[in-house]
Amino acid sequence: MRRNHIHHGRDVGVFTFDNGLGYFETNDIHNNRIAGFEVKAGANPTVVRCEIHNGQTGGIYVHENGRGQFIENKIHSNNFAGVWITSHSNPTIRRNEIYNGHQGGVYIFGEGRGLIEHNNIYGNALAGIQIRTNSDPIVRYNKIHHGQHGGIYVHEKGQGLIEENEVYANTLAGVWITTGSIPVLRRNRIHSGKQVGVYFYDNGHGRLEDNDIFNHLYSGVQIRTGSNPIICRNKIWGGQNGGVLVYNGGLGILEQNEIFDNAMAGVWIKTDSNPTLRRNKIYDGRDGGVCIFNGGKGVLEENDIFRNAQAGVLISTQSHPVLRRNRIFDGLAAGVEITNNATATLEYNQIFNNRFGGLCLASGVNPILKGNRIFENHNAVEKAVNSGQCLYKISSYTSFPMHDFYRCRTCNTTDRNAICVNCIKTCHAGHDVEFIRHDRFFCDCGAGTLSNQCQLQGEPTQDTDTLYDSAAPMESHTLMVN
Repeated sequence: MRRNHIHHGRDVGVFTFDNGLGYFETNDIHNNRIAGFEVKAGANPTVVRCEIHNGQTGGIYVHENGRGQFIENKIHSNNFAGVWITSHSNPTIRRNEIYNGHQGGVYIFGEGRGLIEHNNIYGNALAGIQIRTNSDPIVRYNKIHHGQHGGIYVHEKGQGLIEENEVYANTLAGVWITTGSIPVLRRNRIHSGKQVGVYFYDNGHGRLEDNDIFNHLYSGVQIRTGSNPIICRNKIWGGQNGGVLVYNGGLGILEQNEIFDNAMAGVWIKTDSNPTLRRNKIYDGRDGGVCIFNGGKGVLEENDIFRNAQAGVLISTQSHPVLRRNRIFDGLAAGVEITNNATATLEYNQIFNNRFGGLCLASGVNPILKGNRIFENHNAVEKAVNSGQCLYKISSYTSFPMHDFYRCRTCNTTDRNAICVNCIKTCHAGHDVEFIRHDRFFCDCGAGTLSNQCQLQGEPTQDTDTLYDSAAPMESHTLMVN
């Protein structure tokens, strides 16, 4: 069948079944009440360069062991998914344009399979590709982009091999994995999304290997609520909210990844999460290397953590990780900082060549230490104190050196302000002052935010508050998409 115009039918546009075959080329199939093209019961048609659009339900519906070759078609503007694959069906969907669906692009459910390759899938109202209920397709070499929702959504024990796709510029997560799903994602480029790159939640699992995940407005990878993926050999960079965020009971094994050039921490671990990080390189972060807080745990083994703008590892607020045989070096602040009633077990780590110091402990912190080598750190904080400088001179308002800090009752400082020891001696001499504790801070006197001008510092800044922790990362919210 060639060059036919099949439209406004009361049922399906073209129906192949019971091992039916056929060759369908350059037909215009549209505005039919059910699917434009239905394949079932062993049928195996070849459908080439057709336009299948504006179906009142879906575009192509393959079910009950249906097959078929769908090649170089335009599938668009259908009320439901552009392509539906279910009930053990196994079609080939190749080099199609699948776009502007009123719901999803390709929907694989009920133990569907399929080979989905070299397609351009974009502008759909829901996920570009959705895999659920024990379905196990092969999805490769596709471009999945500019979706009004997420890129790929795997849920309800979905599986699948997802490799060498480019997933970009989607409104929500590039890839969502949840509810017992175990896909394998390999050698994909997942980038430039408006939220997270890859989001594991509510017991989402699977493997993430050799992917390039970059330039997301949230973090590159988020793991939460019992999710336990294996994440190996990926490059995760350019996240505006950090590289990897593990929170709310997230787990996961992260091995041999490169996590770099993220705007916040390379890895966040918080709220009772307990991942394992092993043999990763975490570097050139514009904040800290690894930040662990709010009861975070985790095992960090044999990682190289270096050249980060803040602490190589910051441990805070009732957290207790284990750090073993890591190298933490060349940091622009401290190597390891522990504060806010946290603790840690540190064994056989090498901590060296960090600007503010190697291991910095706040008041009341007593970690378990064994066999660590802490050497050749610059100790710029102690040097500044000993030379009579205001600590703001070495920190500005962008970092938080750890030392004794005070408040001044005479100057009415609040619990959000801190003053370094040299400013207390010079700028606040004779005032009613109070020692608070040894902790991380920057000096508000030097920042010019108090009523009296600092005598040890130059021009004031516009900053108003001292922050004792790095800013919290943004967390994704689970949305119903089916």
